[in-house]
Amino acid sequence: MPDNVIQPTPFEQAAGAVQEWFDGPGSAMVARVQHPDRGRHLAAWHMHLPHPVMGTQRVTLSLLRDFPASAPQIHFAPELCLNWPHVEESGRFCHGVEPEAGDYADPTQIVQCVLERLQAFWENTENPSWISEEFQKESLSYWLRFCRLYQRKQGRLSPVEARVHYTAIDEVTEGRVASYFKESNRKPRCRMLVATLGKDDPNTLAHQYRWASGNLVRGDALFAPLPENTPWGPTDWPQTFDALSDLVGGITGNPQTVPEWIQDKAGKRRSSLLVVLVQRNVCYGYQISAPVVPGLTAPQITPITLQRVDPDWALARDQQLPTLHQRRQRRVLVLGCGSLGAPVAELLARAGVGELHLVDMEVLEAPNCSRHVLGADDIGEGKAEALARRLRLSIPGLAVTGLAATAAVYVSARCKPGDYDLVLDCTGEAAVRSMLTRFRTLSLGGCSVVHGWMEPFCSAAHAVFIGHDREWPVNDPTAKVNVGQWTSETRIQLPACGAGFHPYGAADAWQSAGFIAERVLATLDNPAMPSTIWSWVRSKAFFDSLGVRVKVGPLAPNSTNTFDSIQISRSFEDVLGE
Repeated sequence: MPDNVIQPTPFEQAAGAVQEWFDGPGSAMVARVQHPDRGRHLAAWHMHLPHPVMGTQRVTLSLLRDFPASAPQIHFAPELCLNWPHVEESGRFCHGVEPEAGDYADPTQIVQCVLERLQAFWENTENPSWISEEFQKESLSYWLRFCRLYQRKQGRLSPVEARVHYTAIDEVTEGRVASYFKESNRKPRCRMLVATLGKDDPNTLAHQYRWASGNLVRGDALFAPLPENTPWGPTDWPQTFDALSDLVGGITGNPQTVPEWIQDKAGKRRSSLLVVLVQRNVCYGYQISAPVVPGLTAPQITPITLQRVDPDWALARDQQLPTLHQRRQRRVLVLGCGSLGAPVAELLARAGVGELHLVDMEVLEAPNCSRHVLGADDIGEGKAEALARRLRLSIPGLAVTGLAATAAVYVSARCKPGDYDLVLDCTGEAAVRSMLTRFRTLSLGGCSVVHGWMEPFCSAAHAVFIGHDREWPVNDPTAKVNVGQWTSETRIQLPACGAGFHPYGAADAWQSAGFIAERVLATLDNPAMPSTIWSWVRSKAFFDSLGVRVKVGPLAPNSTNTFDSIQISRSFEDVLGE
């Protein structure tokens, strides 16, 4: 073949096969678009399909430039958005067909699949009940489109971001609003709106997470729960103040609920009013503005999208809430915020543990950046304080405190029985383990303890859960738990008094952290769990690859692959005896 012949790409070959198919067997169905947008499409075709309700519609099938890595697109008239489900503002039909590996060998198969979906959809749109059910299933997606189209039509501006801290309610409940406007020569627009239920202060919440920026305008909110069986789709959503007022009045039994609420707030120096309709824990917002002619015209409404930021949604998406709520009541003391303790603490917080006290005396140094959740911007900061600041900023609903102290001083001087549900020791220090045994009753009221540590090079990790019926022996028998017997030469010494380290990276430490965090959560979820020793152990091949002197115990799996490992559960009695 001559060097100057340009070979078609796999995308072009696939599009060519579809063109041949439409020119042949498929020619009766479609007409090729002679000049498609070559910047986006390789090819496009028109179809004219009759519909008993909407009349004959022109439908366009197009192949994007990366077809068949992306599925063929179908477009209707944009006006069908919110008249039919699964139609975006642009008219694009969300057919749900996903590309498969075989589409390169036979590109026509995905085109036929899309056409079959189109045919089924076309038939379904003749059924009003099906349309209503589909809108109800994905009401939030259509609400986003409804808000954009309504605002565009009415020439209204919604907040750039609107967030709501929501908790489940059974009746109409008042709340508060904080809106933030940046100074501008143009028409001012709210950059951020935060709404909360009850007396919770949205401005405090916004400052806690650094959402507050600009001039603050306070306001009020009215949350109204909709029964689950209430029809809730584009034809049901209020588009006038009277319709909104009637809807809320139907919930309360008082048609004047919203007007009376507005009148009650009129005398206050608050200018931001928000009605939040809630169905199945999804929030739909309506901003209320002053009427064009006070006393003669009704207030104006603007539907807006709201993003929930409460812990139930942010941490669990409203799933398994009994477990989340139980965890949010737990108070955990974490001793040691190094390369193991820090990621374990973060994993516990993201799993919903409600209160963490972090204790570590050390400051972050540059070499810590390679395997710590903190980074260069925290160098010179106390590990505990910096980690607490990071978690407080990142995780909704978390109460976290960082303290610069040694474990011994903090436990002996600051702790008292009942302070904590669990103490997690991630120091890896024998002195701390022995101290906790001696102070467990006096300072901690006998609460449960988990000792977590890693063996050198992260070759193994252990989580020792000590329930109310057991205690860690004061002679610190870690040798009975560990997999390897290590010599002192494995530690790299630094030119400082007693300073040294074992080389490993974040990927190693965070595997151990995930293993330990999973088991800590299990003990928090089930405090009656018997005392247990859990171990994650890498293969003998991994130990052999280290190039150091170590006697490997029988727990290490006899594998020639360094990536193999096992997880083992052992009873406290079997390992450490009575």
